[in-house]
Amino acid sequence: MKKTFSMVAGFAVAVGSIAISAPAAQAEQFAPAAVDCEAWKSSSAPYTGYAKCTGMLPFPVEGAHVIVTCIDPRGSQWHVTGKRVGNGKTSSAKCSDNPNVGIYKVGFKRTRI
Repeated sequence: MKKTFSMVAGFAVAVGSIAISAPAAQAEQFAPAAVDCEAWKSSSAPYTGYAKCTGMLPFPVEGAHVIVTCIDPRGSQWHVTGKRVGNGKTSSAKCSDNPNVGIYKVGFKRTRI
């Protein structure tokens, strides 16, 4: 009886470790090597923010968009989000046509479906 229990327990541990490691190996197979993203802004009015990422999974599975924090002369702030784009494409968002409205911060967000 002891030997049967030991063999069953050993088999259960082996099966459990296979089930746990299989999804991780599968995820590594489809994961990109390295994602590189950059964000920047224009140097003159109308102020626009930009973001571009490379190394992502194919679009539409993974994409990125720019998020711009705008600021006006009174100090009011708001966010403008650009269109979600795929690998190597540039997302852009403009704060305003008013030359007195500037960009406080520029960032990006990566998303997966």
